[in-house]
Amino acid sequence: MNTLRVLASPRVWGPVFGVVVVLALIFYAYLAAVVSPEESLKDLPIALVNEDRGGNLAGKDVNLGDRVVDKVTSPDSPAAGTVAWARPHTRGEALEGIGNDEYYGAIIIPRDYTKRISGVAGPPTIPIAVVVEDRGAEISGQPVKLGEEVAGRITSPNSPAPGFVQWTRVSAREKALKGLESGEYYAAIIVPKDYSQRLAGISGPQAPSGQAPAPEPAGIELLTSPAVRPSTTALIENAFTGIVGGVSGATSERILGALSEQGVPVPQGAGRVISDPVRGRVSEADVSGDAGPLPKAPKSAEIEVLTNPSAGQAVSTLAQNICTGIVAAVSRATSGQLSAAAGEQGTQLPPEVAAVVGDPVRANITEAQPVGPDSGNGQSPFFLAFLVNLSGLIGGAAIFFLVEGAAERLEVRDLRPSRSGLWTVRLLLALVYGALVAGAELWVAFGLLGVEHEASTAQVYLFLALATTAAASVTMLFAVAFGAAGIGISAVLNVILGLVSSGGLAPLEALPPFYQAYADWLPLRYAIDGLRSLLFYGGSLDAASLEGGWRDSLWFLGNDGRSEAAGLEDAVWMICSYLALSVVLGYLISLLRDLFTRRERTKTRKLPEGVEG
Repeated sequence: MNTLRVLASPRVWGPVFGVVVVLALIFYAYLAAVVSPEESLKDLPIALVNEDRGGNLAGKDVNLGDRVVDKVTSPDSPAAGTVAWARPHTRGEALEGIGNDEYYGAIIIPRDYTKRISGVAGPPTIPIAVVVEDRGAEISGQPVKLGEEVAGRITSPNSPAPGFVQWTRVSAREKALKGLESGEYYAAIIVPKDYSQRLAGISGPQAPSGQAPAPEPAGIELLTSPAVRPSTTALIENAFTGIVGGVSGATSERILGALSEQGVPVPQGAGRVISDPVRGRVSEADVSGDAGPLPKAPKSAEIEVLTNPSAGQAVSTLAQNICTGIVAAVSRATSGQLSAAAGEQGTQLPPEVAAVVGDPVRANITEAQPVGPDSGNGQSPFFLAFLVNLSGLIGGAAIFFLVEGAAERLEVRDLRPSRSGLWTVRLLLALVYGALVAGAELWVAFGLLGVEHEASTAQVYLFLALATTAAASVTMLFAVAFGAAGIGISAVLNVILGLVSSGGLAPLEALPPFYQAYADWLPLRYAIDGLRSLLFYGGSLDAASLEGGWRDSLWFLGNDGRSEAAGLEDAVWMICSYLALSVVLGYLISLLRDLFTRRERTKTRKLPEGVEG
């Protein structure tokens, strides 16, 4: 039972509660960075390119691409406050920016955007052939061809036909049938051979009863095509009905006027025919219909969305969702405008056109910077960099304690190694450790698992060795400065907080401002950037040249060289800076401790001499 008295000691419970408090703070710091990414999202770099050449819509020259740009970049845009729009001039420039990891995505308004929208704004043009077979007749002693008058009436600018009909005069019925067969025409109006003759029979004095048959109305035939969509055929038939009605009414007035001039009363029994002298007949042409279905359904306009999976799954998905959401908003607004315009004009849209009007703009998603199947959905740079960071922490701690233990054994033998010498030993061990760990990590990643990479294995190896050595050196620096507690500090700052501030789990632009600022000083963030460039963007360590490379990396002085080799240049220089700084600070701390130790030994030696005196 005496062992249970340990539980009564505040020395036991104090550290336990202290660890809980520290962990609670870590939990808060960790979760605060990731719990509300939408609220923190700001200035996500996305390119917006307008290549639209404009066009004619409702008789006016317009550029709908400009309107889209105004809507997207306006304060009431769906992306207002969350996206920092870059405005490259061409699609090629946007692709180049994505290839340098400058943009997480892009919206490209194509050259034919206005043209495509204007093509959806109204019903399709309907080509109809007109064939006049009328042989003519004689009315009141004058030869006439009333069929030609009909053709002229319906094809004139003042035609009673709807404006979407495109008339073509064809010389013979056979040619019209060939046109229906090929899809050149959607229908054909045939004025028969006896058209004028029938009307002539009711335009003058009638023969005595019993000597001639009762007059019959003239006919106009509409031949439809089985290749044409039923909705369009219905439009054609409605137009034909209106045309026949107009022709019949005009012909009736003409006949009545002629009878009145001749002083001839309307013959008994002919009144019904004279009041409606022209009738229409609809029949389906005997053609194959292989040209169908006609007309071709209009296609929605497309806005291209360029995605950047190489930037990482989290940020790529976020950027894609934002871009497609904007395209959907543009489509809704355009649909409302087209529907309102059709309503004002009283236009009856076929179902296939109405369906496109309901969704006139669609997103065409293109992976501008794709990743392969062995890339962890673009997350392999993050995982490799995190393993580097974790390996550096573990290796730095192990080297610190191993060298510390060796130093204690030497002191027992009255061999007192200097702290600066021990720091040199630690650095040499860290260098060997980094080289070995980088080789092991690449053997597993590239050799066993076949992780995708564009740069050479040698370049990736050198970068990993550099990053691992730097991470181990930073850990050892904290340990030298604060003892064993320094390893815990390094774990919190570089691993725990580094995990959420690195941009690997969520884009930096979706983190609270503190974490964004913290990421600028974080080795893990630069390790991810460098590996992402080497693995996906074809980066090369040659980018970290001495020709101004160090100047470009001084982002805190206002320079911005992050587009160099997709961030690899900054990554190399910043990691080298961490390594150099940790080496220098480690030597300074070790030299100060050596100096302090010498003074203590000097005092210890002088004290016995004074006592003896």
